[in-house]
Amino acid sequence: MTRATLIVGDVQGDVDRLRQALEPYPEDEVDTVFLGDFFQGGEPGAGGGAAAARLAMTRRNSRSVLGNHDLFLLVMLERSQGGDQMGTWTTRDGLSIEDLWLSRRGDWADLDAVAKDSELEAWLRALPFLVELDDGTLAQHTDDDRYAEIGGTVDAVNAAVRTWLGTPGGAFTSLRYTIGRHGFDDPVRLRRYLEHFGVKRVVHGHTPHWDDLPISFHGGLALGYDGRFSRFWGRAAGEEPGPIGATVGILPPLPVGAG
Repeated sequence: MTRATLIVGDVQGDVDRLRQALEPYPEDEVDTVFLGDFFQGGEPGAGGGAAAARLAMTRRNSRSVLGNHDLFLLVMLERSQGGDQMGTWTTRDGLSIEDLWLSRRGDWADLDAVAKDSELEAWLRALPFLVELDDGTLAQHTDDDRYAEIGGTVDAVNAAVRTWLGTPGGAFTSLRYTIGRHGFDDPVRLRRYLEHFGVKRVVHGHTPHWDDLPISFHGGLALGYDGRFSRFWGRAAGEEPGPIGATVGILPPLPVGAG
């Protein structure tokens, strides 16, 4: 019997809420696809990002892709281990990479947890950018088409990323491809991207939305699963996190006529 596919968008360190979200979906009854961003945005000092990543790593019948915050954690890990491939990199505002990470809710407890868990670090470094599902759905982190610049096929993109992440400084190279947003707002650009990889639709996280369920646009050719999941991510005063169902839910059937 074919299992339904459960999509899990950006968790961002809220591992307790992730456990709650997964309770209705036993791991042997669904195929789970995590869209990345396990890290940055959890309860300060709790190491929730590392715990969320470890949960995904050990969950049966699951696959994951890398998000920008996951790559940022690997960049910081290399820096903490004495890597100097980035030199004295700063933002346009003069922030160091460490200051930028902390300003985006980086957690030293996450860094320490991954540094002490070689299996978890190896798992993160082996994660792909892209996962193609059996129905022709492409799962990735960003709502952007820059992955097409890396290679002409899903396998070629993932092979390039795997090589980068096995090389000092490669996490920062990879991170540059996971920053863009709103690339799929343009239906022509979206269709060109789908044709590039020979897929029927794309599911992603990365760009927050305010709906109660994952957002669907261009007739269901793109679906967004970043429903502002973490209860600890900094927001405007009085703004609550989104409902669980905005980030975690069963992937709907392909739209009629897709592909």
